[in-house]
Amino acid sequence: MPLTATAQDESASKADYSVIKTIKAPKGDETDSYRSIATQNGAKTDPRYVTELEGQLASGKAKANPRSRIKRTKPIHLNGFGVVLAVGIFLGGLFLWMKFGGSGILLSRDPTDTSPNTSAPDNWKISNSEINLDANSRLSQIAAMPDRGAAMVLLLRYCLLAAAQTTSTRFARSDTERSAFGRLPNHWPHLGGLETVLQQAELAHYGGRPVSDGVFDKALETGRSILNANQKARAV
Repeated sequence: MPLTATAQDESASKADYSVIKTIKAPKGDETDSYRSIATQNGAKTDPRYVTELEGQLASGKAKANPRSRIKRTKPIHLNGFGVVLAVGIFLGGLFLWMKFGGSGILLSRDPTDTSPNTSAPDNWKISNSEINLDANSRLSQIAAMPDRGAAMVLLLRYCLLAAAQTTSTRFARSDTERSAFGRLPNHWPHLGGLETVLQQAELAHYGGRPVSDGVFDKALETGRSILNANQKARAV
């Protein structure tokens, strides 16, 4: 029994072998033919010469060489989460570009300063000293203007700035008259009258429609109510 066990152990130890080192087989005249035949028969082969071996090559099964093992990290499969993450990154980048890289107006923030001393938007060309004139001085200036279309626009701008001061609304530097009007609160009592002035000014200045005496007088009356109300609020 001991002899049998010993023979079995020796047989088992020779059953497997490990290739420690190899070198590529040298290329000869038959190399191309050999690879062509192997390919035609669906065989994948890479002939190499064994230079260092543990065990018996003639019998047994090759064992993995512990020296040649390469640690490989498992690929990360994000599946659906990866798609969502990629889309989120893309949309975030697009938002930042539209916010800071584009024209700067598309997603411009509403002004947050609620200071009553509201400055006029840049393209209105109205200084703070003009804004602070009393109501009668501004109305007299507008009534004396020979161009009724330009007078309507100036009246509209004065009224918008007075409304902004009364309601603590701040306009953006790039605001047009219509976008500035859209910032005013709905509860402001003169909103309807100012909207009529806005429409008439647009028709006159941008549409080329003549301003009749009746339309102009009505606009001046609305403007006087708005400017006087603002003047009284500032005096309190």
